[in-house]
Amino acid sequence: MHPSRFVFLAGLVAALAVASLLIVWPEIRGLCSACAPVSVRNIHSTHFVHVRKAEELETIFGKEYLTDPVPRIYVRSMPRDLPDIDDTERRKQLFLRIVVPQVLRLNEAILADRKRVLQIGQSGNTPNDADRAWLASIAQRYDTTLADRQTLLARLDTVPPSLAVAQAAIESGWGTSRFAQSGNAIFGQRTFDPDRAGFSPKEVEDPNFRVQRFQSLMRSIWGYMATLNTHPAHREFRQLRAQMRRQGNALDSMALAGTLTRYSEERERYVELVRDVISVNSLRRYDRLRLAEAP
Repeated sequence: MHPSRFVFLAGLVAALAVASLLIVWPEIRGLCSACAPVSVRNIHSTHFVHVRKAEELETIFGKEYLTDPVPRIYVRSMPRDLPDIDDTERRKQLFLRIVVPQVLRLNEAILADRKRVLQIGQSGNTPNDADRAWLASIAQRYDTTLADRQTLLARLDTVPPSLAVAQAAIESGWGTSRFAQSGNAIFGQRTFDPDRAGFSPKEVEDPNFRVQRFQSLMRSIWGYMATLNTHPAHREFRQLRAQMRRQGNALDSMALAGTLTRYSEERERYVELVRDVISVNSLRRYDRLRLAEAP
């Protein structure tokens, strides 16, 4: 990349993360802990860790790039000293070590649910009571009905890690924004529900919304995935992803990014930014990673 373009890209990411004015944050649509995949809600507590400083994270993961297989270690919140790290590459690698394993874990859970839906549909037998109850809960979680199996499968699918990481990096300034540091909000999801925990953006005068707070980073990532998988604004994303599945192709984050013009008021400019972050940081390498075997 030409140096001038890199400077422009870095400046734009910083401006978006700090000003928080150009992004149309997706609204939380009925998100609750009970809506998360069962296998995620039942993650053993020993897999979650609290870190206060970046050096603690490096002790856990090491200082090298994430490699296959990725340890099943999930950090609850960003290190408090992350914004103070001047070394850009180190700061990015810390962010990746935190976010990538959690995206992989959520994708793993989504794929497990998708596989079960497909197996029930292909068995040729009438689903038993347990299967029917489970299917009903899945349909409700993805805001559709059992009768519309095509829509359910279009929604019950994964998000490429490279795309999720790129958007999280843009929205949170690589984990350094106030929203990420104070409320685990690495995607800055809006909520218009006064009963939901959140805080008002300082940069917006008299906002009619708040930025959703999350108990953990994983809940924030799940909220982002739920938005892409159910919100009407991202129907084109789901259609293209379903087409890739039908054609037997791997999910292409660069192509899918092209459907996200409604994610931001910047529209095409935002798409270009997402693609640049993916390309400049070689994020597609993380699409091939898998989690270590569960104990």
